[in-house]
Amino acid sequence: FEILFAENKTVYHPGEKVSGQCIVDLKGDMKMRALRVFMRGVAKVHWTESRSTGTRLGSYTEHYNAEVEYFFKRQVLFGGDNSDIRETLADGRHVFSFSFELPMEGICTSFEGKHGSIRYWLKAEMDKPWSFNHRTKKAFTVISPIDINKAEYQASIDIALGHKTLCCWFCTSGPISISARTDRRGYCPGESIAISADFENYSSRTIIPYATLHQTQTFFANGKSRVRGTKFTVLTGLPVAPGNRATWDAQLLKIPAVSPSIMNCCVIKVDYYVKVALHIPGAYNLSMHLPVVIGTVP
Repeated sequence: FEILFAENKTVYHPGEKVSGQCIVDLKGDMKMRALRVFMRGVAKVHWTESRSTGTRLGSYTEHYNAEVEYFFKRQVLFGGDNSDIRETLADGRHVFSFSFELPMEGICTSFEGKHGSIRYWLKAEMDKPWSFNHRTKKAFTVISPIDINKAEYQASIDIALGHKTLCCWFCTSGPISISARTDRRGYCPGESIAISADFENYSSRTIIPYATLHQTQTFFANGKSRVRGTKFTVLTGLPVAPGNRATWDAQLLKIPAVSPSIMNCCVIKVDYYVKVALHIPGAYNLSMHLPVVIGTVP
């Protein structure tokens, strides 16, 4: 008892048909009310937080849950919905075809995260009287297109000057500053982000410029949110001596195989930004964030 996708296709876009076959191999006749196949898409979030009661009873765990169902579709492949009628499926191999259409709007890219997921799957079920139902399930992937060729993703991201002044017991050093920009806003995995930047160091310490790609996953439930950050590629520049300045002219930061940005889900959000920073010995680093979008259509 299994589900097979047409042409072994397991990745789909909104508006496409999800079709295939449900294969039933029987060793002997079987009575059943119906053989049904379901297609479902759900975004789900869950995390826990420990709370103190403020008494001798100690602490308790509070659960945060949220769920969005994008669709739930059903087809009857054999039999019917009348609970009083039982059909007999004969011994042997049976092949039942099915076809569903994904919604064109309002569904998000498949995602697996620390505190939530966006999942799509097919489930077939034999509804048998006076017995446990047989079930089989198969997941598939949905990619909601983000076309980085659109004008909104081609514009560069420019952050104004950031300044930092270092203080010591008896004096204040000269300022340290960054200005930075990316060549555009939208990218696809495998591409490189071209970073241009100016670093000024009028302090008494040698500083080191660097850039990193960061992902932020935000999960929403019960009026609260939980954030998880991940750091990917790192680009490190040459040290900048006291009283000097340095320039990056389209330094390339490679994008690894990451999941696309998710901007159209109300319980899960996936954002990316490039952090351009200066490592300052003995002080807090100076940094700025350049937001970028990871798309699916290069």
